[in-house]
Amino acid sequence: MVILTWTLSIISLLTTMLGLYWLGNKNKNGFLVFNVSLNCQLVLFYLQSNYFLITQMVILIAFNTWNYLKWRKDEGIKD
Repeated sequence: MVILTWTLSIISLLTTMLGLYWLGNKNKNGFLVFNVSLNCQLVLFYLQSNYFLITQMVILIAFNTWNYLKWRKDEGIKD
């Protein structure tokens, strides 16, 4: 269990840093990388039974997905 927690924490840290870098360089894929980070955190909080933070992660994942789709729409890309 400890190895899983550490692995998810490190993946979350690295993907958060990469997502920040990409969004800072105006790369919309930063939102997708942030979603990977948020999903890792979601699993960690589930393992800790921290339901308030689970709810927060679900909301942030929804916002990131919405912003990614909005960015695609602003570029004129249709699904």
